[in-house]
Amino acid sequence: MKTQIKIVLTFIYILFLISCSSKTSEPNTISVSPDELEKEILENKDLVILDVRTPEEFTEGHIKDAVLINFMGEDFQEKLENLDKTKTYAVYCMGGGRQQKSSLEMQNMGFGKILLLDGGFSNWTEEGKPIEK
Repeated sequence: MKTQIKIVLTFIYILFLISCSSKTSEPNTISVSPDELEKEILENKDLVILDVRTPEEFTEGHIKDAVLINFMGEDFQEKLENLDKTKTYAVYCMGGGRQQKSSLEMQNMGFGKILLLDGGFSNWTEEGKPIEK
């Protein structure tokens, strides 16, 4: 029974990671590769890196200087409302689903330019990009 539950949970997790694409057709939202995001981080000192994963995921590793706002948290919208809407935000989650939903919420709130990490944090680490713990 426990094995079946593990298999089902693993399957659901994999579906969650691959079911939502980080691609978007919104004009102020741009999907960027890990290389492009790394370049943007180096060149744009005003860039805000927004991690929308859970606190547990964040403590396991995150992009340097990332700000954590848990997409699953009850105060997610309130925390978004307190951000400067004129800045450029690089938003990422584990695989792309939460960052896409977060960017839609941010667009509805009037945020300007939003960068989405193509493939999420999983892709960032697969490309060997630096992380902090």
